[in-house]
Amino acid sequence: MCFNIQDVALNKTNAQQEYGDLLGNSLPMQTLRMQIEQFSNSLFPVLIQGESGSGKDLVARRCHYASMRLLHPYLSINCAAISPLLAESILFGHTKGAFTGATSAHAGYFEDAGEGTLFLDEIGDLSLELQAKLLRVLENGEYQRIGETKTRRSHARIVAATNRDLRSEVRIGKFRSDLYYRLSVFAIHMPPLREMGEDKHLLREHFTDFYANKIGQAPFLLEAAAQMRWLDYTFPGNVRELRNIVIRLISKHSGKILDMNALIAEFDLSEPATLSETLNFSNEAAMILQAQRHLQHKTKVSLDAILKACEQAYIEAAMQITHGNISQAAKLINVNRTTLYNRMSKLDAH
Repeated sequence: MCFNIQDVALNKTNAQQEYGDLLGNSLPMQTLRMQIEQFSNSLFPVLIQGESGSGKDLVARRCHYASMRLLHPYLSINCAAISPLLAESILFGHTKGAFTGATSAHAGYFEDAGEGTLFLDEIGDLSLELQAKLLRVLENGEYQRIGETKTRRSHARIVAATNRDLRSEVRIGKFRSDLYYRLSVFAIHMPPLREMGEDKHLLREHFTDFYANKIGQAPFLLEAAAQMRWLDYTFPGNVRELRNIVIRLISKHSGKILDMNALIAEFDLSEPATLSETLNFSNEAAMILQAQRHLQHKTKVSLDAILKACEQAYIEAAMQITHGNISQAAKLINVNRTTLYNRMSKLDAH
């Protein structure tokens, strides 16, 4: 494999430009960058866990380019996208004549990675048989090509990623426990976009500038209310969804200032409202946006029913916290004891 420092620098620059090189000032992103700095030069594997679209592949690249392996290959393979029949050959290679169609010898990813990094994306989709062979490589660095008795040694650093709960997969027998503990010597949690606050604006601005320049279109802008709605949206598809929304908005509304309706048209409004969104009473603007969202989803809304349900939930919560003590519950929700008792009686009557 031809490999030089100019290629590394170019690949790294391209990744930083398109994906933002882990942009963000939120606490989860600061923690993420700190973990990468701590783990990047270790010999041991890294397991990146996070939701689809959150950028696990970018974290894997960052682990490589922040390490002393920078000048060695970085190879990536999606375990969910390869045929189980070909997976072993792709990973470990095969000799000529090892199986029908093997007309020549073939080096696998472990061999091609050399002393660089091998990123195994969606590791949870690897078959149990291949999990056992991967475990052997992680334990002593040894593997064999298919059809070969010669033992080879891998010097690659393994970084794996999954959107599954591998602990649960271990409990139900779909993932080997010994492999899980080998892979998770260092575990990195990739935060979902909904936990990143103002970083949503930072990423929108980054992708808008990048793709507007890339396709030669003028960027779009958002009105104040649309900016607040952007911040309120939870992006169930994470950064991948945010990027795709930006691309669509540039294509449809190049050079325009968008109102909230134009923005909402691009959102996945099937996402469930979170508890924090529903009960964000301290922010009037956020409450208005949440009410708009609710009204857009429901054809018949009863204000009385909403207020009654909210009142009942808070009274019940206060009673549970105070173990049924009405006086303490009344203090907790800032009403007098008699008022609370009357409201409880009225709710029970209905």
